[in-house]
Amino acid sequence: MSELSDRTGVPVPTIKYYLREGLLPEGDKRTPRLTDYDEQHVRRLELLRILRDVGDVPVEGLKRLVAATETRGTVHDLFAVAADALAPSPPPSGPDRAQAREVADAIIDQAGWDRVREDSVDRDNLAATLELVGRFDTHPRDPGEIAPYVAMADQLARHEIANLDDRKDRIGLLEEMVVGQVVFATVLTTLRRLAEEHHSHERFGEDRRD
Repeated sequence: MSELSDRTGVPVPTIKYYLREGLLPEGDKRTPRLTDYDEQHVRRLELLRILRDVGDVPVEGLKRLVAATETRGTVHDLFAVAADALAPSPPPSGPDRAQAREVADAIIDQAGWDRVREDSVDRDNLAATLELVGRFDTHPRDPGEIAPYVAMADQLARHEIANLDDRKDRIGLLEEMVVGQVVFATVLTTLRRLAEEHHSHERFGEDRRD
């Protein structure tokens, strides 16, 4: 286990915790004091480390993601279950959730994303977000107001899926998809903040005293 820790940079107590929680498969126990771990354990620990350190994915999300690896069917089916595992749980419904869900469904329909599942967790997450921002004057009242974000999301998702290495096996593809979602979501958010700082200075950089 100490060698596994050295190889992956994951502390021994964390490895033991992952073993207890079922996030890491047991190794091959050779003696009461010696257990062998292989490349499967290295890959799993590197994945868990990225999800925790970069994506701040909670343990329950990690458990759902590990369970998703047992999904049968197509690679797409596997990705769909993984997407639900990575998604946060939608907050409780408010009084305007039904209306917000109608707007969310209309956004998805107008984007042409007709393969998105009706029970996708992120359908509810989009509706919950629209409901919350609905308290402000700038909230989306119809799908057209969010069209620039939809176009950028579609272009980005098309690029990411097209660039997955389909020479990999199912689990390898899942790992690549998940790491891409988590890592590049953080990169994208960081780049957006940097870009807004730049454009904010261009528009509001002059001292305006009213």
